[in-house]
Amino acid sequence: MSDDHTGCGRAADRTQAFAGLTDHYRAFRPGYPEGVLDTLREHVRAGATDAWPDPWLLLDAGSGTGISTRALRALFGPGPRVVGVEPGHDMLRAAQAEGGGVDYVAARAEEVPFADGSAVLVLTAQALHWFDRPAFYAESVRLLASGGTLAVLNNNRDLSGSAFVDDHEGLLERYSPGYDRHHRRYDLVGELAGTPGLTGVVEHTHPWTRELTTDEYLGAALSSSRTAAVVRELGEERTRAEIRAVADRHFPDGRVLMPYTTQLVVARRV
Repeated sequence: MSDDHTGCGRAADRTQAFAGLTDHYRAFRPGYPEGVLDTLREHVRAGATDAWPDPWLLLDAGSGTGISTRALRALFGPGPRVVGVEPGHDMLRAAQAEGGGVDYVAARAEEVPFADGSAVLVLTAQALHWFDRPAFYAESVRLLASGGTLAVLNNNRDLSGSAFVDDHEGLLERYSPGYDRHHRRYDLVGELAGTPGLTGVVEHTHPWTRELTTDEYLGAALSSSRTAAVVRELGEERTRAEIRAVADRHFPDGRVLMPYTTQLVVARRV
C-alpha cells in the first residue's frame, strides 16, 4: 500500500484504497536510494546471531505492488526468504504478476501469519500511515528474533522551500476531502523508542530529486489514493488538466523536478 492517507474521505475498507490504481502505481512509483538500502542491509546484518532462523525471513508489511519487496531480494541476494504482506486485492495480484523471486501473503500488517521470533527483518515502506501503528509495532516485536530489525522507510515529498510542491499539495488539499500535507508528521522515533521490546532507534535521511517528464509526473500523481479522491470530486478530465497545469506553471520545459527526502528509521529487537 502507500501514500497520501488521512482519516476523512477514504474508502470504508482502507485496505482496498488502491483498487484500480495499480497500473499507474507499478509504472510510476519511485524506488529507494541505493545508499539508504545499503544502510538497511548493514543494520540487519549487524544484529545477526547463530540463533537466527535459517534461511533468514525478511517480511515487507504493506508491500503494495512489491517495489520494496523486490528491492529486498536484490539487496540481500538469493539466500533469505523474502515475503510481502499485503491485504489489497489489486495490489497483491499486481505484485504476484511481477515475480522477482519473492513470496506474498494476503494479510494485514497488524496480523501477520508467521510464528513468534521467525523473522530477522520487518520492513514497512511507504505504508505505515495506513496502519494501526501501536498494533503494528507490537506485531513486529512478536515476529522478530532477538537482534532483528524493524525498519520504516518513506519517500517523503520535501515540503520546504518548493513553490512546485506547495502547488501540488495545495491541489490535493483543495479537492481531496480530509487531506493534509502533514499527514506523516508524527513522532516516529519517539513511538518506536517507547515500544516495549525495541531498542537503539536511529533515523537516517537522504535528500534527492526525481526528474520526470510531465506525462510521468501525471502518471505518478494518478497512482495516489488521494488523487483518486480528487477525480471523484472533479472528474478525470479536469483532474488531469489541473495536474498538468501545476507542472506547466513551474516547469514549462517539461522537465519536472520533484524533491524528496527519504527517511529510514530502524530499531533493534531486544
